Amino acid sequence: MQPKRMPPESSLLVQCHSSFPGRAVKEISVHDAQSLFEGLREAGQPIASSCLGVAVCGRCLVRVQSGAESLSPIDAVEQKVLLAERAAPDQRLACQCYVQGPGVVLNTDYW
Repeated sequence: MQPKRMPPESSLLVQCHSSFPGRAVKEISVHDAQSLFEGLREAGQPIASSCLGVAVCGRCLVRVQSGAESLSPIDAVEQKVLLAERAAPDQRLACQCYVQGPGVVLNTDYW
Protein backbone atom coordinates (compact mmCIF):
# COMPACT_ATOMS: atom_id res chain seq x y z
CA MET A 1 0.00 0.00 0.00
CA GLN A 2 1.34 3.44 -0.96
CA PRO A 3 1.84 5.97 1.87
CA LYS A 4 -0.62 8.86 2.01
CA ARG A 5 0.83 11.93 0.26
CA MET A 6 0.24 15.60 1.05
CA PRO A 7 -0.73 17.91 -1.78
CA PRO A 8 2.36 19.47 -3.45
CA GLU A 9 1.61 22.90 -1.97
CA SER A 10 2.04 21.45 1.53
CA SER A 11 5.21 19.47 0.86
CA LEU A 12 8.42 20.48 2.61
CA LEU A 13 11.58 21.59 0.85
CA VAL A 14 14.95 20.06 1.66
CA GLN A 15 18.18 21.67 0.45
CA CYS A 16 20.94 19.38 -0.81
CA HIS A 17 24.34 21.07 -0.69
CA SER A 18 27.21 19.66 -2.71
CA SER A 19 30.60 18.75 -1.28
CA PHE A 20 32.16 19.94 -4.53
CA PRO A 21 32.93 23.64 -5.05
CA GLY A 22 30.84 25.45 -7.61
CA ARG A 23 27.89 23.04 -7.71
CA ALA A 24 24.48 24.55 -7.19
CA VAL A 25 22.28 23.80 -4.20
CA LYS A 26 19.44 21.48 -5.19
CA GLU A 27 16.06 21.78 -3.52
CA ILE A 28 13.76 18.77 -3.38
CA SER A 29 10.20 18.40 -2.13
CA VAL A 30 9.52 15.71 0.44
CA HIS A 31 5.93 14.72 1.14
CA ASP A 32 4.16 13.48 4.23
CA ALA A 33 4.88 9.81 5.06
CA GLN A 34 7.90 9.84 2.73
CA SER A 35 11.42 9.16 4.00
CA LEU A 36 14.32 11.33 2.93
CA PHE A 37 15.56 8.34 0.93
CA GLU A 38 12.29 8.17 -1.04
CA GLY A 39 12.23 11.93 -1.55
CA LEU A 40 15.81 12.04 -2.79
CA ARG A 41 15.24 9.16 -5.22
CA GLU A 42 11.97 10.65 -6.49
CA ALA A 43 13.74 13.96 -7.15
CA GLY A 44 16.60 12.27 -9.03
CA GLN A 45 19.16 13.19 -6.35
CA PRO A 46 21.72 10.37 -5.97
CA ILE A 47 21.56 8.46 -2.71
CA ALA A 48 23.74 5.44 -1.98
CA SER A 49 22.11 2.15 -1.00
CA SER A 50 22.56 -1.56 -1.49
CA CYS A 51 19.49 -2.54 0.57
CA LEU A 52 17.08 -0.15 -1.20
CA GLY A 53 16.19 1.72 1.95
CA VAL A 54 15.44 -0.91 4.59
CA ALA A 55 18.12 0.11 7.16
CA VAL A 56 20.51 -2.77 6.56
CA CYS A 57 23.49 -1.45 4.59
CA GLY A 58 24.08 1.98 6.19
CA ARG A 59 25.11 3.48 2.83
CA CYS A 60 22.44 6.20 2.75
CA LEU A 61 24.13 8.28 5.45
CA VAL A 62 23.55 11.98 4.98
CA ARG A 63 25.06 14.83 6.96
CA VAL A 64 22.44 17.17 8.44
CA GLN A 65 23.95 20.64 8.17
CA SER A 66 20.91 22.30 9.73
CA GLY A 67 17.32 21.53 10.60
CA ALA A 68 17.95 18.32 12.57
CA GLU A 69 15.07 19.31 14.86
CA SER A 70 12.76 19.10 11.83
CA LEU A 71 13.52 15.40 11.30
CA SER A 72 11.85 12.45 12.97
CA PRO A 73 13.59 11.17 16.11
CA ILE A 74 16.19 8.41 15.79
CA ASP A 75 14.58 5.05 16.57
CA ALA A 76 16.26 1.84 17.78
CA VAL A 77 16.70 0.44 14.25
CA GLU A 78 18.44 3.56 12.97
CA GLN A 79 20.53 3.88 16.15
CA LYS A 80 21.86 0.33 15.72
CA VAL A 81 22.99 1.00 12.13
CA LEU A 82 24.43 4.43 13.00
CA LEU A 83 26.53 2.82 15.75
CA ALA A 84 27.68 0.00 13.45
CA GLU A 85 28.69 2.55 10.79
CA ARG A 86 30.44 4.75 13.38
CA ALA A 87 28.39 7.66 12.10
CA ALA A 88 29.14 11.19 13.23
CA PRO A 89 26.59 12.90 15.50
CA ASP A 90 25.32 14.99 12.58
CA GLN A 91 24.68 11.98 10.31
CA ARG A 92 21.37 10.22 9.75
CA LEU A 93 20.16 7.34 7.60
CA ALA A 94 18.06 8.84 4.82
CA CYS A 95 15.92 5.71 4.73
CA GLN A 96 14.93 6.08 8.38
CA CYS A 97 14.23 9.78 8.81
CA TYR A 98 11.21 11.79 7.82
CA VAL A 99 10.91 15.54 7.38
CA GLN A 100 8.47 16.97 9.91
CA GLY A 101 9.22 20.67 9.56
CA PRO A 102 11.12 23.30 7.55
CA GLY A 103 14.81 24.13 7.32
CA VAL A 104 16.46 20.77 6.58
CA VAL A 105 19.82 21.12 4.81
CA LEU A 106 21.74 17.96 3.80
CA ASN A 107 25.12 17.02 2.41
CA THR A 108 26.91 13.79 1.50
CA ASP A 109 30.50 13.07 0.53
CA TYR A 110 29.51 12.31 -3.06
CA TRP A 111 27.10 15.10 -4.14
